[in-house]
Amino acid sequence: MSVFFENPVQPVLKIPVVPAQWQRSASISDVAVRWRIYLHQLGLAALMPWFQEEFDWHVLPFPHAAPFDIWHVVDGLALQLGKNRIVIMLSETIDAAELEVPQEWVDLPDWQADYYIAAYIDMDEQRLALWGYTTHSQIKTKGIYSTTQRTYSLNDIDLIQDFSAFWVAQQVEHPSSLSSEPLPHLPAAQVESLMQQLIDTPDPRLALPFAHWGVLISNDHWRQRLYQQRQNPKLVSIEDWLEQIFEHGWQSLDTLTPQTPALKFRSIAGGAAVLTCGKKIFLNTAPDDLLLMFSVDIETDKRRNIRIQLYPSGESLLPSDVVLALELSETGELLKKVQAGTQDNYIQIPPFRCSAGQRLRVHIQLDDSICQEDFIS
Repeated sequence: MSVFFENPVQPVLKIPVVPAQWQRSASISDVAVRWRIYLHQLGLAALMPWFQEEFDWHVLPFPHAAPFDIWHVVDGLALQLGKNRIVIMLSETIDAAELEVPQEWVDLPDWQADYYIAAYIDMDEQRLALWGYTTHSQIKTKGIYSTTQRTYSLNDIDLIQDFSAFWVAQQVEHPSSLSSEPLPHLPAAQVESLMQQLIDTPDPRLALPFAHWGVLISNDHWRQRLYQQRQNPKLVSIEDWLEQIFEHGWQSLDTLTPQTPALKFRSIAGGAAVLTCGKKIFLNTAPDDLLLMFSVDIETDKRRNIRIQLYPSGESLLPSDVVLALELSETGELLKKVQAGTQDNYIQIPPFRCSAGQRLRVHIQLDDSICQEDFIS
């Protein structure tokens, strides 16, 4: 089938293309993953205000404002629309003849939706068209399950393509859903082992039995850890920095200072560091990127004197309540933690000394959005 944009019962929305959204995901090295996340950001920007205008309900993305940690491995834009949860599947194929939904949105108890919507996104024309939808019970009973791709597919002839019926459905009783199998309990040690397996796996959602994968991806903490580890599989090495070797996303102070002159002043004012490096950090719930800075003095006995600071990137103040913490990588033991107030333009871990080769973790958190950087001194 083809999408008929003139069809009055198939809504067509303008996509507000914002170049900054592409730049915000610049730290993602995998171009395909970066593009998928970007498309979902655009879809969210188009759909959120429209749904809020159509319905007199509060519309929320699931599970948080911009779930990069889901989109990097699983397609699907989930929204809580009043009492119902919907999942929109975005496609750039104009001749789509079916709705294809990843198994996660159908069979995970905490993720299954009430409605599934097929959407075509046209980047050239900057528009998004909703062309069909179905319910959970329909996709479970009529959908074709692919064991190789772990998806449910429903042909266009089995989809409802008149969205005026969708609006009416939102006003009536909750649609029935089929029950899902409960997920098993996995010991923490097994979870850690599975995490390590998935760091370099091209398609992690197909690398484990679905029940084990479901436990990892549906747990907020483990899912965010997996996302961070897959974006930063290599330990950040201060020894490499001394040789002017920088991991993806990290930059020397000289590279950063043209955009952040105040940062250079603060670093020098606190003592001339042998090495100062930074990286832009993205948190889903922050209004802009943050800047994580390391200043390192190498002492005569090779011990490292380290200062870790967190700055706003584009705003003048840090988001209130953002947390900067230092932990031991192996155990997660908390060493130091600071939290931004309402008027802080930067925060820092108190300067500390450690020997070469010490494994540490920087933990940054705002609400339920987490970023972690493991490094070796």
